[in-house]
Amino acid sequence: MHEVIHEPSAETALLSCLCHAPTEDQREILLSIKEDHFYLQENKIIFRAIMRCIAKGMQADIINVKGEIEAANEYDIIGGEQKITEVATSCVAHNNWKRYYPKLEEARYRRSLEYLANDMVHKARDRELKIEELKNWSETTVMRADYEIDDGDKLSINSALDRAAQNIESTIAGKPCIGIRTGITPLDDILMFGLRGGDMVVLAARPAVGKTASALQIAENVALNQKKRVLIFSLEMTSVALMERMIRSRARVGAADILSGRVTPHQKQSLARSIQEIHGSEIICDDSSAKSIGYLKAVARRAHQRTPLDLVIIDYLQLVKGDSKRGKDNRVCEVEEISGGIKDLAKTLKVPVLVLAQLNRDPDKRGGRPSLSDLKGSGAIEQDSDIVIMLHSEDAQDHEQNPTMEFIVGKHRDGPTGVANMSFNKAITRFEVA
Repeated sequence: MHEVIHEPSAETALLSCLCHAPTEDQREILLSIKEDHFYLQENKIIFRAIMRCIAKGMQADIINVKGEIEAANEYDIIGGEQKITEVATSCVAHNNWKRYYPKLEEARYRRSLEYLANDMVHKARDRELKIEELKNWSETTVMRADYEIDDGDKLSINSALDRAAQNIESTIAGKPCIGIRTGITPLDDILMFGLRGGDMVVLAARPAVGKTASALQIAENVALNQKKRVLIFSLEMTSVALMERMIRSRARVGAADILSGRVTPHQKQSLARSIQEIHGSEIICDDSSAKSIGYLKAVARRAHQRTPLDLVIIDYLQLVKGDSKRGKDNRVCEVEEISGGIKDLAKTLKVPVLVLAQLNRDPDKRGGRPSLSDLKGSGAIEQDSDIVIMLHSEDAQDHEQNPTMEFIVGKHRDGPTGVANMSFNKAITRFEVA
């Protein structure tokens, strides 16, 4: 009997990070960590004790966690004082949790594959199972191998209930669980809880209105100001072109000034500082062409397994291709597949996915603000999304240098809708408070 794949030292170190982390950081860590990341029973018991402390509104430090374990009569099961000391001293720098998470995620994934492989052997030996049924089962199982990890945990509401109770208690106490802020203040005021893990956020507009500019500004704010990791899929522009635009925008230097050579010493300093700041950030970009939804999901999963992502941006949906034969014959079906795949990606990685999309020509024909029905390609985009933001400007058609841009929140599953007004500085492709 071979040993089941697990990482005992990484399990203990991550528990140590949790116990040493402030409450707000514990909540962030627990967005990624689940009980089945731990294989050893003693570590599962300690993790459950941490969750109980947090659910009760207590600081989940080593003393309170020990008390919870003793109250549950599980102290001897975990190994007593020796195990508690090991957790207390294994890793005192809680920010190091991201070093251990990939090891646990890999071990968890490998265990799931091993369980599935054993299941496949049994299925293959079952002569009563028709070959077509076996093919369908095996294809579905392999494609979803990274998700089919612990059916019991997914089917149980206990874990979700604990987190929901924790979120409600925190909100009542004036400390709501806030997701990622866009950095566009009037928009953040409407999106009260921010962009949260599992959210599919659609940012839609007609061509050349500012979709990419707004997405880059959000990426810049998340990566540089909030110190988080952002993955950008750019299907239209090269990564070099994106970085040039981000550098100029952050430095507040127009492309015209650079092309003409009229750059002041102060602007050169701003450009150099911008380059240095972006270089030190955790922005990764994939600009390879002809991407399918399967490709995007595979790349995002691999990147997330190496180091957890905080935001994924796709620019833009209508350039993504489907993987199924059905989608190749029908564009509506293909968009449905792509939209569903993006939502699945957000839920699987538990990070928000910001996907840019085009609006059809109807707003131009009738005039006025766009509506959800103007999303180009399929009603599935509106259905799958958690938040839909549409960019609109009456001034843009008049070629104003700094038009007033409306961020219209047309759908917000967990909060209000509304309109946020911003001024779009075209020279530096940056949105500013109007």
